[in-house]
Order: sequence, then C-alpha cells, then structure tokens
Amino acid sequence: MPRPPRNLNDGLHHVTARASDTRRLFDTDASRNMFLDRLAATLANFEIGLVTWTLMGTHYHLVITSPGTGLSSALQRLHSWYSRLHNQTRSRSAHLFRAHFFSRQIDSDEDLLGVCRYVARSPVEAALVRNPLDWRWSSARTSAGLERPHIPLDDEPLRAALGGDPHWRARYRDFVERAENASQPG
Repeated sequence: MPRPPRNLNDGLHHVTARASDTRRLFDTDASRNMFLDRLAATLANFEIGLVTWTLMGTHYHLVITSPGTGLSSALQRLHSWYSRLHNQTRSRSAHLFRAHFFSRQIDSDEDLLGVCRYVARSPVEAALVRNPLDWRWSSARTSAGLERPHIPLDDEPLRAALGGDPHWRARYRDFVERAENASQPG
C-alpha cells in the first residue's frame, strides 16, 4: 500500500533528493538535460514554481513554491520516470533514489537568501568549480542575469528578498560569489 503524501504547507521549500548508496544520478549532460526537461514539465503540471536549482552528481537541490500536498506526488512521478530511464540506459534495476526526499519550509527572506546561497554554492563546496556562476548545471547564472533560463523560473521570491528593484540580479551575483559566512546582501 503506498505511503500517503506528506502534508506540506503552502509556501517556499528547500527540497533535495539523493541517490541510493553511492550511485550517481547524473553522469552525462544528456541525463541532466532530460531530468531538467521532465522537472520543468512535472512542476508545471502540478503548478509548482521553481525559484532556483542545482544538479550535483549524486543529488539535486530545488527551491520551490508549493501549493501543498502536490509536491510529494510531483516528485514521486519525476523520480519514477527518471529512475526507469536511468536504469534502462544502464541495464540496471535497483532503486536509484533514496526512499524519501528532504523538504524544509523556508520561513523568511533571510532564510530564503541563505538557502539560495547554499544551493548556488554547492558545486563550490564540492570543489567542482571555484565560482558558483561557473557551474553550468544550476540556475545561478540565470538569477545573476548572465544567461537565459534552462527551464522556467519563478524568480519573484528571490527578487523580492533582494530588494525588488532593477539591481537585484547584481546583488544576487555579489551575494552568491561571497563566502557563506558573509553578511546578508544590502
């Protein structure tokens, strides 16, 4: 019998999901692009907004605006689809994702900024790049105004948290490029 969906509150959430054991979720650009395309379609289908994202080798991070219980169903659908595709192309059959995704509600602008910095800087902390804006598999370059989005973003929460004026993207860029223990932007 399937587990009932978690009762997630409306609002902003930091979501992450990891691969089982030591497996890699994403090992090619093609796998990343397929995941992003399906992520965008799934979130749109469930009316979930995507504020920011980063794909790592063994996990991913999302900051989303959720209408509530649809998040569990959306991620179940996304993970099932991607697991089948991943296993099919690699002649595998084991579970790809750990049993449950992690989700934490974001309760303030300061919290949102801290989580967005953490998500953007994950590739730096993993020693994959020196600058978070150099990581191709993240929305950080889009949020900084350096490129068009790979997939649709709802940047309104981030824009509002950074002052809401036309210079918010420059503040975002400066904010994520600084070390994590730096003060909040402004």
